Amino acid sequence: MRILLVSTQDYIHHPVPSRHHYIFEELATRHEVHVPHFHVSEGRERTTRLIVHEATKYPAKNPAIHYTLNAPHHYKVFKRIIAEEDIDVVVAAHVLSGTAVIKAAKKRNVPVLFDLKDWFPDSAAAYYDNRLIKWALRSGIWSVVRYNLKNSDKITTVSPSLVERLDRLGFRSELITNGVNTDYFKPMDPAEGKRRLGLDEDTFVMGFCGSMEKWYALDEVIKKFAEFLDQEEDSRLLFVGGSLFTGYEEELKGLAKKLGIGDKVIFTGLVEYRELPSYISAMDLCLIPFSPSPDYWVDIVLPNKFFEYSACGKPILSYPIPDVMKIGGEHLFIYQDMDEFLDKVREVKSGRREFKVDMENYSWKKKAEEMERVLYELKRRGDRQVEVR
Repeated sequence: MRILLVSTQDYIHHPVPSRHHYIFEELATRHEVHVPHFHVSEGRERTTRLIVHEATKYPAKNPAIHYTLNAPHHYKVFKRIIAEEDIDVVVAAHVLSGTAVIKAAKKRNVPVLFDLKDWFPDSAAAYYDNRLIKWALRSGIWSVVRYNLKNSDKITTVSPSLVERLDRLGFRSELITNGVNTDYFKPMDPAEGKRRLGLDEDTFVMGFCGSMEKWYALDEVIKKFAEFLDQEEDSRLLFVGGSLFTGYEEELKGLAKKLGIGDKVIFTGLVEYRELPSYISAMDLCLIPFSPSPDYWVDIVLPNKFFEYSACGKPILSYPIPDVMKIGGEHLFIYQDMDEFLDKVREVKSGRREFKVDMENYSWKKKAEEMERVLYELKRRGDRQVEVR
C-alpha cells in the first residue's frame, strides 16, 4: 500500500513520539508511507522510515497560527502528494490539516481514515484558563472535527469510552488502543535505575512519566508528597518529562522549593524514548494522577503511560479512569481523592512492588497489525469504487 499520513504533530521534530510514530514506523517496514513535515517544533530531528514531504510555507512556531496560515498551502501539497505518489489510502489525524487532506483526497476519490487520538475540543482548550477562550475553542474545533468525521470513510480512536461518545454523536468508529514497545519496556533491576539517579537502592521512589500539564494534578501530588516525607524521609518524587506549551513544570519546581522539599523532588526534563524504561525501573510506584476537574477528559482517556508502566511490571496508582479500570490488573491501585492517595502510597510501600503483567496484546506491533487490517479494508473499498466507475 501507498499511504499518506497527516499526523497531529511535527512528525520529524516533535520531542514526544505519538501513536502515529510507533504504528507507522512499523507499517513502513512493509508499505510505502508518506508524511508531510510541519515546521512547528524545535526538537532534534528524528530518523524515520517514512518518506517526508516539506509542507510549510509560513514557519510560525505557534501551532494555531502555523496551521491556520498554512492551510491553503497544505491543501496544495496534499493534493500533489496524492496524485504524484498514487496514494491508495489517507490517514488523517490533525484538525485543520485533516480538513485539507480530506478535501484533497476526495478530489482524487482516495479513501480516508480519520484517527481520532484524543478529544480535540477539550484537549486544545485545556491549555487555557479563560472560560470564554475555552468555550470558543471547544465550539470552533468541534465544528472542524465534526466535518472531518462526517467526511471520512472510516474512523478509528483510542479508547472504548471515546468509541461510545462518538456513537452517541452519530459516528461509528473502530477501537485501536495505544500500546507499548515491549522490546524496550520490560522489568529491569530497580537498584540499577536508582543508582543512575544517584539514589540508594533502599530509597522509596514514586514517579510520573509524560507531559507535565495541568490535566495531571501534579501540584497536589507534590503537596501530598511533602506530608509523606514527614514519616518517610528516605523517599523521592521523580518527574520524567516536561511542559511543551505552558509554564507548569516551572510552577511545580517553584512549589517544591516553597515547601522546602526541592532536594527530594527530581525533575529530569524530556528524555529519549529508549531511556524511559530505565527511569521507570527506578520507580517503586508509578503515578497517573489525572485531575478531577470537569475541564479535562478523564472519562474517555486511556493513557499511554498505563501500558508502559504495566510492561515494566510496576505498581500503578491512578485516579479513577474508566478505561484503565476496565483493563485493571493486580498491579493497579485506585484512589478517589488526595487523602486516599497517601493511604495507597503507604499500602504499596509496605507491600509488593514487582508484578508480571502480559502486555503483548498491547504491543505496537499488534497495534500496527490492527491499523493495517483497517487500511487494507479501506483500500479494497476504494478499488471497488474505481471498478464500478
